[in-house]
Amino acid sequence: MKIKTSLCAGAALGVFAIAGAAAAQDTTTAWKGAPQWTNDDVQFKVRGRVLLDTVFEDVDRETGADQNFREFRGRQVFLGVEGKLNNYIAYKIEGGWVNGGSPSWDDVVLEIKPTDSTSIMFGNIKAAGLENLTSTRFTTFMDRGPFGDFGVDSYLASAVVKANGMNWTVTGAIQGDSLNSADVTAGEERIGATGRVSFAPVLTDTTKVHLAASARWRDHGDESAFNYQSRPNTNFGSRYVSSGAIGDKDTTFAVEGAVVHNAFSLQGEYANISVDRLNAGASAGGDPNLKVGYVFASFWPTGEMRNYDAAKGEFGRPKILNPITAGGFGGVELALRYDWADLSDAYSSASTAASRTLSQDAGKYRAWTIGVNYYPTGYVRFQANYTKGENDNPVIGRDVDVDVFQMRAQLDF
Repeated sequence: MKIKTSLCAGAALGVFAIAGAAAAQDTTTAWKGAPQWTNDDVQFKVRGRVLLDTVFEDVDRETGADQNFREFRGRQVFLGVEGKLNNYIAYKIEGGWVNGGSPSWDDVVLEIKPTDSTSIMFGNIKAAGLENLTSTRFTTFMDRGPFGDFGVDSYLASAVVKANGMNWTVTGAIQGDSLNSADVTAGEERIGATGRVSFAPVLTDTTKVHLAASARWRDHGDESAFNYQSRPNTNFGSRYVSSGAIGDKDTTFAVEGAVVHNAFSLQGEYANISVDRLNAGASAGGDPNLKVGYVFASFWPTGEMRNYDAAKGEFGRPKILNPITAGGFGGVELALRYDWADLSDAYSSASTAASRTLSQDAGKYRAWTIGVNYYPTGYVRFQANYTKGENDNPVIGRDVDVDVFQMRAQLDF
């Protein structure tokens, strides 16, 4: 069951924590985008982010009217707190507005640390996927593409156990739906289990190598059947490739890899999703296998290096060598990306006219994206992405070509 709570709870917690920190003795203050207060084992920090996007999208349909879109929006406006009560209990609470909608939760985490290398976490949590686990604040591209849309799960109400060493992690999670989803009052909520293992066989000052694998099993319960669908490497607009709501259960196996050598990096992920079709009514048919992945390369002409954390198995905030606050120019990252998704088996395995209509957009998606990121400092970023995508769908007249140009101004603290 999900918990629907006012975002005011996070603000109230922040007020009490600030008051406690102010009353403590020998409190020290550090600046990490915002003040961070520390007293012995107790720590508290206000956190937040503002992501302002501009999106231009040209849609060219095989049949039907072409369309041009233009949108200015607040992609994310979040505020929260994080800290620890002692060396064994930590927390992180953040929420706000996404795309101008109603307030919702992002990170909501209560963490128990029995030892320095193990964590037990409860809350709205991600469990797998290299790009998925890397915060939107630090991803090389503005959006995660089809792999992020259905290859992995975003924030879900979860119980997670994680162990790590200097160059490895092992994660296991039991998951429901998001804390932002409505309660299921007429049956059972979805349930899933995810496991991930990561390992860094090379970890030097100049070169990092990341390898990982994950597995996921899900049952949709009495919620809507799983629908495998994606937008063209943007969070704006329509989804032009979609299996339709066909998934009763599914099993996903995924692999990850990344190489960082000084200013150059290469990263990719691939997943195969075996779907147990909800074999009834308009979704009748066989069980399809769906495939999705991406690969990208990036380069910092200003000499920076992507910040890989092998003890977490994810990327973090880049260190800008010459920020404008020190009289420098800032940092520049150039990137090129290729995404693909193949949902065609959902259509070819459909057994009735109704199920083929349901999966009429279960085709193949291919896209190239080029990106430029400029960091005046480590806490401010300006981004520009251009994507040229093709949606080749199985039904004649359903193909869609999409060109997307989008820009972002970002501040986080």
